[in-house]
Amino acid sequence: VTQGKQAGQNIAKSLSAKSKSGEYDLAIIGAGPAGFSASLQAMVEGLNFIALDQDDLGGTILTYPRQKLVMTQPMELPIYGKVRKNVIEKEELLSIFQEAALKNGLEIKSHAKVDSIMMTNGSFKVSCGETNMIASRVLLTIGRRGTPRKLGVPGETSSKVAYRLLEPELYENSDILIIGGGDSAVEAALALSKQTGNRVSISYRRESLFRLKDANRDQIEKRIEKGDILAEFGTEVSKIEKDHVILKREDKEFKVQNDFVFIFAGGELPIEFLTKIGIQFTRKFGEA
Repeated sequence: VTQGKQAGQNIAKSLSAKSKSGEYDLAIIGAGPAGFSASLQAMVEGLNFIALDQDDLGGTILTYPRQKLVMTQPMELPIYGKVRKNVIEKEELLSIFQEAALKNGLEIKSHAKVDSIMMTNGSFKVSCGETNMIASRVLLTIGRRGTPRKLGVPGETSSKVAYRLLEPELYENSDILIIGGGDSAVEAALALSKQTGNRVSISYRRESLFRLKDANRDQIEKRIEKGDILAEFGTEVSKIEKDHVILKREDKEFKVQNDFVFIFAGGELPIEFLTKIGIQFTRKFGEA
């Protein structure tokens, strides 16, 4: 939120003159916390701008499960003011964003995925499908989520496979397999194991869970120890079938019964898109 505000301020300072007719001062790509804050700051600065998101206001927060705690610190939204909370749930944070947008007449162009950004006559042409916009400046606030990483195994396109969990309470009396060992996977496993009659298993390629938030680690270890969640460590998915998944541990394959599969294998960073629009990357492999 702070970075979005600062970006809005600096972009306003960099504009020496009003944009040409039919041209925006600024196009903001992404409406998560940074993009939303930048949009509010653009209003403060009196800029003629447009804000777009491939989903909707909230960005990545929209993909969080219901009632997920968003660990944060007190923040100050432009125009809206201070939000004096250290811990806040997904729904409350989105409600604050929506209230701030509504009160100030801020419109986010939703479900607008940017395909390309090209320099033309000293300005930028931003393309979303058949729609083109011209802007003097472009602010990318697209985050790092990218596209969910696929496993590349047979059966992955099955309707029982998903890459995010929004409403765990909709799943009851089911066999559910979680693939992954990060915080997102663990949080999904914990939420689903609390629903009536669910039998939840985790498949993770490593021999133990690591790099977890302390609260998540404490909870998952207790649930595994009690037998509420079955942990299949050191396994990889070989194939996803209609009513089971074939896991492989070393050279041995075995079946795990399930009705639903949730894959949390990280995301593919939007490097292809960024490279396409002219941003250069230098990758470091252990270099000083």
